[in-house]
Amino acid sequence: MTTEIYQKLKPYIFITLAGLFLLLEMGLQVSLGVITSELMTDLKITAAGLGIIGSSYFYSYTCMQVPGGILFDCLSSKKILGTSIVLCVLGTIFFAISQGLFLASLGRMLIGFGSAFAFVAVLYIGSQWFHHKYFALMAGIATLVSSIGAIGGAIPLAYMVREIGWRHSLLLLSAVGIILAILVFVLLEDKYEKEKFRRSQLASIFKGLIITLKKKQTWAFIIFAFAIWSPITGFASLWGVPFLKKAYSISTARAAFCCSIIWVGVAIGSPLFAWLSERVKSRTLPLRCGALLGVICSIIVIYFHTEKYALHLVLFGFGFAAGGQSLIFAVINDVTDEALVGSAFGILNMAVVASGFIFQPFIGILLHYRHPVTNSAIVVDYTTSEYTWALAVIPLIFVVSFIVSMFFIKETYSSGSK
Repeated sequence: MTTEIYQKLKPYIFITLAGLFLLLEMGLQVSLGVITSELMTDLKITAAGLGIIGSSYFYSYTCMQVPGGILFDCLSSKKILGTSIVLCVLGTIFFAISQGLFLASLGRMLIGFGSAFAFVAVLYIGSQWFHHKYFALMAGIATLVSSIGAIGGAIPLAYMVREIGWRHSLLLLSAVGIILAILVFVLLEDKYEKEKFRRSQLASIFKGLIITLKKKQTWAFIIFAFAIWSPITGFASLWGVPFLKKAYSISTARAAFCCSIIWVGVAIGSPLFAWLSERVKSRTLPLRCGALLGVICSIIVIYFHTEKYALHLVLFGFGFAAGGQSLIFAVINDVTDEALVGSAFGILNMAVVASGFIFQPFIGILLHYRHPVTNSAIVVDYTTSEYTWALAVIPLIFVVSFIVSMFFIKETYSSGSK
């Protein structure tokens, strides 16, 4: 009886393990936005230097998306996920003990390398152990989980940093990672036993990927995923806290709380977009609505300094709009062969996270250009006008996502061609 119960619970246990890793890696991803002032002061770096550290995570994260998807199609999920968590732990330790730009960037790069497998792992395990008709909801829940991780990397971390400092806070997170890695190595398994890896298998996957990448629709998916998520990596994950502190004259903890509202919007919007898609039997309509909402809310946040409760509502809308990115994974799942689904997720998630290594340093460079450092002093206090000028790229990229969803993504009516 116990064995029967365990067999029934296995899918939920395995998706929970992957979800916990996603929680951890998202907390690590957004932690940089909470400690910007402390980091710039301790490491004696400018906004451009902070942008380099932030982008280091996304360079390795992005580069590993397609290889990561291929690995899930070929190798054991246990080995991939367990090793990924160990890499995150090592990177977090390096970052926590860093005294300069090099080691801090290396630590963030290792975190990004390990984190590259987290979101795809949830999607892959979900596609293995749950019925196809639930996949859109699974993708929405995955994004909800990542949003909860982002919230956990903002508000609680801000208080932890205040009490024990940013270095000890990160070391505490690394200890959590060690416990999770042990659980993954002990419990996780694949639904189907995979054959011993062969070169012919890899060649077949690459051939399928080339065919997939030759399709115009694939590139429409990629551009949309990049554009709809760029505001989150550029604003919510890094520059939102310092901007809100300056523009709205609030504390770091308060600004972190406000940015966490964005992630609440993402968390609620992601499964709701999936539900709405199934309800109206359309993928493109929710995508268009989300992109348009993002344009409106981002303009209000950046250029119209609203009152406290109105700000909270608009920030929620900002995040809710970006929640549409989870639905694009359901669209590509609709039209992708099951043997290539891990690789397809990797391609799409690469587009999502590429926004991080492009937008985080790009906004930092714009700030640095607007207020350059001309002497040995480290400038950490940019003006509101400098922030609004640099953050103009946020509503513009939302406009791109709306155009793509309106004119370039074909409707799959939630059933796909599988």
